[in-house]
Amino acid sequence: MNPTARKSVLAIMSSQLKQYTADHRYLLEVVTQQTGLAEPVAVELDEFYVPLLKAARKGPLLPIDGVLVRDWDPDNRRIAPGFQLGIRLYDLEGIRFVRVRCGHGNQSNIWGLDFIAVDRKDYRRLYKIALRCRRDSEPPSNAPVLPAEQLDLLWKNTIGYLEAPNLNRIKAYGGRARRGVLLTGAPGNGKTMACRWLWEACRQRRWDYRLVTPDNYRQARAHDTIEELFSVDRRGIVFFDDMDLALRDRETVHETEDQAVFLSALDGINVHEGVVFVFTTNCSLDLIDRAFKRPGRIDLVLNFKPPDERLRRQLIERWHEDILGHINVDLAVASTEGFSFAEIEELKNLLVMRCMDSGDWDWDWALKQFDVNRSELGSRPRRHVGFVNRRNNGDEIPF
Repeated sequence: MNPTARKSVLAIMSSQLKQYTADHRYLLEVVTQQTGLAEPVAVELDEFYVPLLKAARKGPLLPIDGVLVRDWDPDNRRIAPGFQLGIRLYDLEGIRFVRVRCGHGNQSNIWGLDFIAVDRKDYRRLYKIALRCRRDSEPPSNAPVLPAEQLDLLWKNTIGYLEAPNLNRIKAYGGRARRGVLLTGAPGNGKTMACRWLWEACRQRRWDYRLVTPDNYRQARAHDTIEELFSVDRRGIVFFDDMDLALRDRETVHETEDQAVFLSALDGINVHEGVVFVFTTNCSLDLIDRAFKRPGRIDLVLNFKPPDERLRRQLIERWHEDILGHINVDLAVASTEGFSFAEIEELKNLLVMRCMDSGDWDWDWALKQFDVNRSELGSRPRRHVGFVNRRNNGDEIPF
């Protein structure tokens, strides 16, 4: 392109951009005049649009410069704005925002003239609400692969316990409005999967939930805010992940101040509606302090064991249909005896990687590669999850 032609193209582009931005600024001025939003911020909601608009309440339609073009399209009436040119007000949890549409001309990209606008003072809060609406719109995951009796016990002592009819009866009879559940077992056998299931159930019910890790605990200890880790504003579940430092047996290892502080905070929490504490640990139940295991602190212990043949089959049958169509499920179940859930899922990942590389779903290759990977890991110093104590002979005991 010669210099003269290039200058001409740049001049046209500059002129179009100036007009485009001027149109956008003008629409924001109209929003202020028509709706009273003091400092409107334009937002492209993208994947947040549908869940946010489904949760919001529609308000009146307003014209732009006296013009309002209605849209009678019957599809998606719940989330469609109902107009092609104009402004529509919405309300969500006390926040007012608007949908602006003014697509005109032959621009290939008109997003700057078709947007959501919210007052700057409400911007951050609307974003947080949008995050929650998107999470709430996600389909619930399958229940974890666990023995039916164990799954039923876990549900009844957590979500079922906190359901309003049950909790009201418990309070009426003078029962405790809180419960403690301890999940034990070797890593990879479903504790995290079970906690994620409960977390999603809390989210769907709009209950409180909180995850407390050893790092959270140490930070709270340093700032003397332990009680905040145990509290919820309304009914919900507090998950304590690998809290072995506070749970270990004081008769087996040296007693520390952490244990007394932890138990004091657990006992001192003032429960208004209802709370369940879910603790997870990889250590043996014998190594957990008896003071922690007494009723009122821990009311139910569930031990997560490696999956038997039935559970392994149940897990594998949840895999993608393309995988199931190319492997022998019976062989896969038989060849994974003694494997944890996490190890079986790693086999699936290896299958996928093999298919991406060669186009084949090769179960035998995945098994061999798994053994190679584990043997290489085994040649390195083993790092335990959580806190450890050393015997006199130097062996490590995971708590």
